[in-house]
Amino acid sequence: MQELFDIMVQIGNKCTYQNGEILFLQGLKPTHLYLLLSGKVRLYKTKEHISQEQHTLHTLSSPQFIAEMPFFMQSPYPASAECASICEIITISYESFHTHCLGNSEICLLFITSLCKKIQILESHIALQSQNLQEKVLSYLSHNKASLHTLTQRHIAQALNIAPESLSRTLKALKTQGILTTHKGKISLL
Repeated sequence: MQELFDIMVQIGNKCTYQNGEILFLQGLKPTHLYLLLSGKVRLYKTKEHISQEQHTLHTLSSPQFIAEMPFFMQSPYPASAECASICEIITISYESFHTHCLGNSEICLLFITSLCKKIQILESHIALQSQNLQEKVLSYLSHNKASLHTLTQRHIAQALNIAPESLSRTLKALKTQGILTTHKGKISLL
């Protein structure tokens, strides 16, 4: 895998982005492919005609391509991307990608693998829509059990696109049922 990253660095630019830095905005046309080497990137939509409220779609972890479908299809970004931590990202121009990458079967396989991960994300979002609030919260907590000690309740509410008050009520109900416990704002599953 490192060999592929080295090839990508040779044909692109490796940059460090700060927490909160915007990579691209919803509606703009892609000019570069992004490969996340380290850190996390939050994908979100903004309902501008209603408010400036942001709805998190997903948080990507490294290593992973970011918004490869709009890049490949040369269609506008369907969402915005913001660094959720300090990130190391390789940017590759459209021209360089077509010249150097499409002929390399290993890079194409990495690209296909990334697209498959996006399909899994979509499937999980579809599954979440059929769950009630308690099921959504429990599912999220179970999938993120290893990192619960680092997550704030605000982050969890944002990731699930629910009001912090709704999360608080749901956590209280789950705590009463003996499913979880909280200590200093951190959640632990029992």
